Amino acid sequence: MMKANPMRSTFLRKVIPIVLIIFSRAGYAQENNAEDSMKIRFQQNTHAVVLDAESGIIPWTVPASNAYDYFLRQRWNFIKTKVPNSPGPEPRSGYPMYYFYCAYRASEGQLIPDQWMNDIGEKIPNWFESARLYCAYSGDSSVMNIVEALADYALGHGMSPASFAWPDFPYTAANAGDLEFRGFTSAERFVLHEIQVDHAAEMGLTFYRLYQYNGKTKYREAAIKIANTLMAKIRKGSATQSPWPYRVVMDSGKITAGYGANWTGAYLLFDELIRAEEGKTKAYDKGRTVIRQFLLNYPLKTGYWTDGHSDTPVNSNTYKSNLSASNFKLFLFDFPDFAPQWKSNMPALIAWTEKYFVTRGSGGEPGNMWGANVVGEQDDFLVKMDYQTARYAAECARWYAVSKDDAFKEKAYRSLNWVTYCSDAQGMAFESPLSKDVSNWWSDCYGEGPRMFYHVFAAIPEWAPPAEDHILYSTGVLKEVVYEKGKATYFPAVAKGIEYLKLSYLPGKISVGDKVLKPLMGQDDTGYTVRELAQGDYAITIYRSAKGKVIVSEQ
Repeated sequence: MMKANPMRSTFLRKVIPIVLIIFSRAGYAQENNAEDSMKIRFQQNTHAVVLDAESGIIPWTVPASNAYDYFLRQRWNFIKTKVPNSPGPEPRSGYPMYYFYCAYRASEGQLIPDQWMNDIGEKIPNWFESARLYCAYSGDSSVMNIVEALADYALGHGMSPASFAWPDFPYTAANAGDLEFRGFTSAERFVLHEIQVDHAAEMGLTFYRLYQYNGKTKYREAAIKIANTLMAKIRKGSATQSPWPYRVVMDSGKITAGYGANWTGAYLLFDELIRAEEGKTKAYDKGRTVIRQFLLNYPLKTGYWTDGHSDTPVNSNTYKSNLSASNFKLFLFDFPDFAPQWKSNMPALIAWTEKYFVTRGSGGEPGNMWGANVVGEQDDFLVKMDYQTARYAAECARWYAVSKDDAFKEKAYRSLNWVTYCSDAQGMAFESPLSKDVSNWWSDCYGEGPRMFYHVFAAIPEWAPPAEDHILYSTGVLKEVVYEKGKATYFPAVAKGIEYLKLSYLPGKISVGDKVLKPLMGQDDTGYTVRELAQGDYAITIYRSAKGKVIVSEQ
């Protein structure tokens, strides 16, 4: 989401930790003065910066080998134990603050809700993805209860009536503190019932994946209605208009912005429904084709990855947002068949982010800090941010796993280390260690940023904690995840999928249902691979084409 508004202006390698001593000295060159200023601001806002012998940033937590795990656990612990309820009156005061506000500020030990808006359409999908991945990683299913409750509230208080031009469709934003979600109108940037269609489609995908997780049919029904509305409004994409408008007013159907490029969520919603033979599958297949043709023929070629998030009235076919491009890149790693030439495209896509959102900055913030590329958000908001930097680290890590180019491993490592400085010891997030005036957004800090760590783990399992057992990442929803000594079990929600694991033991048997998997050979599309890691750990990748209980056991 764009933060350019007045309310918001707002291992690992062997290293020798060096805690930086902050000082300034007359006669320093301008570059050294700027670096001193950064160090001071880091220490004031979060932690003293720790560098290795090569003057590259490393995590502030000890041991460094557990730093990323610590980051993830503390962020969820903060959500579970540290968030106050919303300010009154009732019934608002009966809900945690993140239900009705986009962000918070920390003031004298208290969390104060940001009064800018509520970014429902970004928060809920990102929290769901973060929760499902953390649940599989840790076996802690309580986080799924948190996001299910958020989704339930949106279903009950944020869907358009059947009489609207865009019926049974989710609102993607609301005014801060509003109990009924009807759009973000308080800043006079949008009108009543105005939404961002791409984020609404991502809400549909989230509802369907919730159904896959818990089997509650209300989520399936909501997802199908959203998919049907999308298909009723689809059109051919071009350089000036996307398959759907970026923004519409749902009651009248008025288009307020015609071009956007963030459509991987819509594609996956159709894809999930087609695989499950739910809804109007023939129509959805046509929808996938329209999306694919648009993304490959236009933003991939032009570089106009347009999306303004849910709080800015972008109306342009040349505006650039890192979110749209990042979603597309991460999508390609999981679904490479979407673009046969994706390997030749990926270096240029990563370079695009570096050109527009690392090199460019805001308020004198550098694009590289102690070896870490740090990333801004969109054309009109270039402040360096935790979640965008985590996105970049995920893309670099996954490209390293494909290309074996060590330069991308180094980029991922330094950038993700920088992100660890965006939490205090209790898991309270800071959107940016440098920009004190930026509020800390719930969707960014507790959804969109943390979920990128699992992409990194999938690519570089060595960076997950040693001597522990984890499902590092999965392309689909997993449930009933249980870890025991020498054994991990889970149920995948769909037949076809890939799971990445790191285990403290060498599996003697891997089965899906009553079928025992074999090591992957040649062109097989079902089986598993094993790679021995340091300290007696193993990286396992499982390629499935069937449902059923998955058992990974030592014996």
